[in-house]
Amino acid sequence: MPEQLSSQIFSQHLKSNFHLSVPGGASLSLELLEVEEKNYSPNLEQFSLLFRGPLTPQLAQSLYTLEHEKLGKMELFLVPMGPDGVGMGYQAVFNHIRQKVS
Repeated sequence: MPEQLSSQIFSQHLKSNFHLSVPGGASLSLELLEVEEKNYSPNLEQFSLLFRGPLTPQLAQSLYTLEHEKLGKMELFLVPMGPDGVGMGYQAVFNHIRQKVS
């Protein structure tokens, strides 16, 4: 996994699946639907990810370990956003201090 995940890295993997293990041994697949940048500050990178998973089981707001075939394992804090008619939406929000380029 890249040391610091960025909106550009995730944007390269739109429509791909992230897998997570649910307590009890089940595995769940979440599709990355959207990467939304919210760059209000030149010193802070802010973006959010929107995932869609199955309607059941519905995940509670919590920290989860997700695995992606190219990005590897990562821990993301997911917040349920509600159903959208196709599946259940989840959001992860990132706030990173931008690295100064020398």
